[in-house]
Amino acid sequence: MPEQTLTVSWWWDWVPAAGGDTDERTAWTAALSALLDGWAGDGTSAVLAADLLARADQLAPHCRLVWGMGFLGDDIRWMPVIALVEFREAFPGDSAYLMGAVGAEGFADDVREPNVEYVSTRHGDGVRVIALARTEENGLHGRVDAALRLERATGDLDILVTTRVNGLSRLAVIGDGIDALLNVIADDSPALAAGVL
Repeated sequence: MPEQTLTVSWWWDWVPAAGGDTDERTAWTAALSALLDGWAGDGTSAVLAADLLARADQLAPHCRLVWGMGFLGDDIRWMPVIALVEFREAFPGDSAYLMGAVGAEGFADDVREPNVEYVSTRHGDGVRVIALARTEENGLHGRVDAALRLERATGDLDILVTTRVNGLSRLAVIGDGIDALLNVIADDSPALAAGVL
């Protein structure tokens, strides 16, 4: 009998921006509830939607919140994963400053040397950094920071992504999850940036 292997896949969704249209937020909440009731069926969708909207309401205008789920085969395994996405006008010329922004050489709270991977999307290249970190607030956790320079006819756009994860199983798969998110951002960013920059 052939050996079965389960694949890990990711699904990501934008949380409506702060100050957004009430109808849009209501529709998003209803869609999230229908989605989670179909996938998870645990009745937590209303609490999650309220929490995500409250977090999004605290962000600066050039930032957006995104949340996702990791699947092992057809089953939800990691949920929710929440990431902050920051849009920046690109510095002219060299994009090397992004390496410092994502802590490619380490941050003060890191307890191990970071793992640095380069990522390509259909609209630009980026870098993803994963490190073990320790803080008073979060204890020992995984730090994931990524940057992407999008190439656009109207001028390049720099995007920073930040998330923190707990648990070794989540840390083991979050790299692929952030890579998938960077591709989602690259595909969606022209419309998103029009509203946040």
